[in-house]
Amino acid sequence: MLTVLGARHRVRIAQALTLVLATSLLVVPWSDAAIAPASAEASLDELREDAENSAEALEEATDEYVERENDLEEAQEELISTLHDLQQIEGDLSDMREPLAQLASSMYQRPDAGVLGTLAAGELDDDLQTQAYAAKLSEDNQALIQEATDLREEQVALAGEAQELQTFTQLEQAELAAEVTALREQSEASMNELTEELEERGLDPEAYMAAADCDPSAASNADGYPNGLLPKDALCSLYDDKFLRADAAVDFLQLNMEYVEEFGENMCITSAYRDLPNQHRVYAEQPPGFAAVPGTSNHGLGQALDLGCGIQNFRSERWNWMETHGAKYNWVHPAWAKSSPFEPWHWEYEG
Repeated sequence: MLTVLGARHRVRIAQALTLVLATSLLVVPWSDAAIAPASAEASLDELREDAENSAEALEEATDEYVERENDLEEAQEELISTLHDLQQIEGDLSDMREPLAQLASSMYQRPDAGVLGTLAAGELDDDLQTQAYAAKLSEDNQALIQEATDLREEQVALAGEAQELQTFTQLEQAELAAEVTALREQSEASMNELTEELEERGLDPEAYMAAADCDPSAASNADGYPNGLLPKDALCSLYDDKFLRADAAVDFLQLNMEYVEEFGENMCITSAYRDLPNQHRVYAEQPPGFAAVPGTSNHGLGQALDLGCGIQNFRSERWNWMETHGAKYNWVHPAWAKSSPFEPWHWEYEG
């Protein structure tokens, strides 16, 4: 039974080693195209694409690392099981040493009498019974010696397998860590290159990446939802923890890039999307008629902004710039906001 048990463990260990080895081959394709550095004259789009590719490669490597770590854990469990079996075998061998020693001692004391002589040393009078006992003892002796031999062979095999598996798992873990570290460093380098280029051009990295990450078609996720209760997947982040409906957000962020080129800083956003609780708060803080009734505000649709840092001053340089350039991106100052009530800071999206 022990020999069969050993064979079964060897099959399981071989399967675990094969699985871990197979997964180790999956990392190879990430080494070149995904992390190729951008040229010195690369455009912002090329730099962003390079950073995104590097980040994607890192994400895939991390997922693979987790998967392979799970495989290694399974292999480690096999190792523990193997070591447990090895310990059990060593215990069985230890238990067998005493009867084997006693038999050897008896044979040594009466080397000429043999097993039969040992048994017939005055303890048994009946010859037939003596012969039966002798035959049984001889049979048990052979079985005991064979079992001891099998156990020893199993012990040697399991010890070798345990050592091989332990060495392999340690090397595999070191390999995995090195691969993920290299990809993380490449991803950081690519993102730093993009960030430095954006800053050199006077662009805010947060606003630029927000525009790149926002899908304007996500605005359709707002269909059918009440004012102030838009789902998160219909909104996109701007900067300074402000949000708009996805299509309005993309157009605003592109407009903001032009604004930064002109004035060297982002537009100051004092209010963007307002959920229903915030609409109630604003309504309660303003005199009647100065804030929309909760549930009716364009802010609750994610299609309105209140702007500051000079834009709130009617007919100022920045207000005039916004009125001139905003229309290209579907952002306008509504007619009502010029008189009743007068809100030069308020802009709405007409996309």
